[in-house]
Amino acid sequence: MTYMDDTSFDLLCKGLSPNEAKLFRKMMKEWCAGDEDSFPVQLALLTKAQWLAAGRLPQLITESGSVIEQQMESCRLKVACIVGNLSDVSRENTIELKKIIKAHAEKVNESGVLVRNQLWQTEATAKEIAAQLVEGCAHWKAAQNDFINERKTLEQERKDLAKRAQIRDAIYWGFIVFGLLAFGGLLEYWWTR
Repeated sequence: MTYMDDTSFDLLCKGLSPNEAKLFRKMMKEWCAGDEDSFPVQLALLTKAQWLAAGRLPQLITESGSVIEQQMESCRLKVACIVGNLSDVSRENTIELKKIIKAHAEKVNESGVLVRNQLWQTEATAKEIAAQLVEGCAHWKAAQNDFINERKTLEQERKDLAKRAQIRDAIYWGFIVFGLLAFGGLLEYWWTR
């Protein structure tokens, strides 16, 4: 149950130990410095939900296996009861028993096929999620590299601009010094005349 003041980050940390939550908080702080509803947090929520769903599949398959086992046990008990009374059962009941056993075998085979299909689907889904995570990592690294390259380019342009400003200032000071020298020469010329 979530409360009104729970945040997306609180939902991400749900079920984690305090140390895991602390580590996760540090990781998220490094990933983004912004709103808790930002893309990385939402991506992490989506990824966690996908992994939780994928993590539940083996449990569901195991539970379906236990249900099948319970049904099989129930059928075994029925078969044992029928076999116990076999001496009293007529030929028609024996034929019916064979039908029940055949139907049970078909159900078990169908259930086995269904479980195998679910396992294949689970494996395919897990591979797809892994591929998407790898692709997402590649995009993230490319974005990081682009950011680093742009930062380097901006830094170089800033340095070039600073050098041009220094050269401009040096030229201005040269003109000022030259102007002062020329003015001083003119003054000397006027005084010595």
